[in-house]
Amino acid sequence: MAHAIRRVGTWVREQRLPADERSAARAERHAEEQLRRERDHDDQRAKQLAAAEAERHRYSEGGRFR
Repeated sequence: MAHAIRRVGTWVREQRLPADERSAARAERHAEEQLRRERDHDDQRAKQLAAAEAERHRYSEGGRFR
């Protein structure tokens, strides 16, 4: 719900801007969202690799289950 309210607030603020500035603000927001998605994807991939390595170690000869 808070996300929807935030989006409405963004829309209202953008409507005050001239058309070209609205377009630029929208493009900047989309670029930031893309960067955030890419960053989060990289973090998620690193966590998955670390979890797989921990699982491998746990069940290998170096782990506690021998």
